[in-house]
Amino acid sequence: MPSHRIPLRSAVPADKKAEFEQRLYYASSVIVDYALVEEAGEVVAVDVATEPDADPAELARKLDLLIANDVLPQRRRPSAVVWRSRHEARQGEPEVWDELRDASAVVEMGEGLYATGGLFTELLTALDQMVCDIAVDAFGAVAYRYPTLIATDALRRGGYLDAFPQFLMTASRLHCDAEVYDAFLSRLGDASDTGRHLDMFSEHLGHCLPPTMCFHTYRQLQDRQLTADSAVFTARGKSFRFESRYRRGVERLWDFTIREIVFVGDREGVAEQRRRFMEQTWRLMDALALPGHAEVAHDPFFSGKSTSERVLAQELMELKYELRLPVEGGRSVAAGSFNLHGDKFGSAFHITLDDGATAQTACVGFGLERLTYAFLSQHGLDIEQWPAPVRLRMNSRSPV
Repeated sequence: MPSHRIPLRSAVPADKKAEFEQRLYYASSVIVDYALVEEAGEVVAVDVATEPDADPAELARKLDLLIANDVLPQRRRPSAVVWRSRHEARQGEPEVWDELRDASAVVEMGEGLYATGGLFTELLTALDQMVCDIAVDAFGAVAYRYPTLIATDALRRGGYLDAFPQFLMTASRLHCDAEVYDAFLSRLGDASDTGRHLDMFSEHLGHCLPPTMCFHTYRQLQDRQLTADSAVFTARGKSFRFESRYRRGVERLWDFTIREIVFVGDREGVAEQRRRFMEQTWRLMDALALPGHAEVAHDPFFSGKSTSERVLAQELMELKYELRLPVEGGRSVAAGSFNLHGDKFGSAFHITLDDGATAQTACVGFGLERLTYAFLSQHGLDIEQWPAPVRLRMNSRSPV
């Protein structure tokens, strides 16, 4: 595998190194692995292992462009912690990942793809139901089961294509034409690359794989006026984000399960509902005996001139909080997020309140594989050692 040292035109300061690293693989698909070269606390070059056809000069150009557009302009604040668990992270925690793999409770199915079964899936279902109960019982949420695909226009209307092009995963189909089918089949046997062969005969379906559940809700409410002054919706479903080589077990998947709760109403109302749901979440984390904390956060906006402004606005206005939970290996994962949107989606989808005003929205989301893995990292695989609320759920569970 070829390797190259790529000097950087502009050094990356220490406080922006993490921002650089979370974007680096998206600079080019030829990057297989990398190591940062640092001098005096700054990143001055990158040692990259690449695919055989990589052009070092072109890689340098792309990395310099990435740094200039998405990294250096950012004006960051230290992450402010807004909640911290009273529980301490388990010391010398069991090696649950190895145990899960040995029991075939997690099975790698491809890049960024894992099947889960047995105890993992049953626990995921139980934890999801505990979150869903909060949404339904405390907030009166109406539960929906949404289709897997979502219209590409809905993602564009909602600003996802502008903000997160690096994550987008689309759906395609063969051109609807008898001669295309014949040509596709006749050449299939000689095709060395199935993906490229499909691309030759395919077109965009007009739909994408959803990156989150809330866009389904906004699409559902498009051009509608609420009959009450507020509404709450919840859904569990599969979400899809291209994580490139950042994939890691069930911590960072291309295909994952999310429970989302969407609040629709006026500004004060949705802000209060978000605050109340956060309080309910802290109580749930305490009942689960989970260590962790919540902090002010921002979304991974990418490749836009307004990236730095978006990040700074989210942090200054505290529009996004993340629930971070420890897992094995001294790492932590963002298992939940709590977001305020203002009238962004109400305006984009023409959603109005009963008085005719543009609706404001907020949403709460939980990555269920991450939440499940964080729980197992702290409590192991022996159900009898788990906190009582979860034991009761598991003992009364129905077959999944």
